[in-house]
Amino acid sequence: MMSVAALLMACDKGETGSKPIDFAGSYNGYTLASCTYFQNKISPKEIIVITKNTDGTASVSFTSATWGEFTIADAQTRVNGGICTLSGSGQTQMGMNGNTSIYDCTFTAEIRSQDDARMEFKIPAVMGGMTILFRTGEAPADLVLAGTCKGYTDADCKVFQDRYTDGESVTLTANGNGSVKVVFKSVSWGTFTVDSATATREGDEYLFAGSGSVAMGMGESTNNYDFTLSGRTNASKDDFSIAFHVPAVMGGLTVTLLPGTAPTASAVTE
Repeated sequence: MMSVAALLMACDKGETGSKPIDFAGSYNGYTLASCTYFQNKISPKEIIVITKNTDGTASVSFTSATWGEFTIADAQTRVNGGICTLSGSGQTQMGMNGNTSIYDCTFTAEIRSQDDARMEFKIPAVMGGMTILFRTGEAPADLVLAGTCKGYTDADCKVFQDRYTDGESVTLTANGNGSVKVVFKSVSWGTFTVDSATATREGDEYLFAGSGSVAMGMGESTNNYDFTLSGRTNASKDDFSIAFHVPAVMGGLTVTLLPGTAPTASAVTE
């Protein structure tokens, strides 16, 4: 009884004279998932709930729309240097298309406050060993933007309007400094590259902008032209608009990538 009370008090108060650490509550943040097949796949707006048990351990609950349900019933708690650490094991329900299976998992956490915590779930039997890292706070815009937007392009200029091309894509890569590298390779329009586009969040959308130079022409004869980039997308990259504007080409050429497939001739007429 005495040792359990002392352990609980240690995680609540930390070291003598330090600010109390109350680990119980809801933690808001994002996750980065890694395994043999991919690295740092991000999921924003995740929530982990930790509850104090009467015996001094902690109950951890994590329900993710992306990764499933995780339950740790009795994680051990201890304090060191003003940091409350938790560790334990439990189970997770994971699957695809409504088919789920139960897997063993382990859990560790380092908590300084409700707004400053790092937690990790490891699932050895999933995809060669999966690790899901949770961090409090807002997901960095560059990490959310990383990935590929696929759809069709709409090209417009003074010479023509609504020239559509299906099967186009733009790839965004996080540079690790808050910016993203943007690459658009098009058989019709050339290769557009922005090495360091700014990345910001505005509501539920993520915005990026930058500039570069593109080689355009006919046949083997090409010239380099300056262009500007402006793009927006949601976190899942199924609602986006990415525009490349080349002022010096055909009175001002704009090539815009949009989701889905190009409108049919009848749809355009209507």
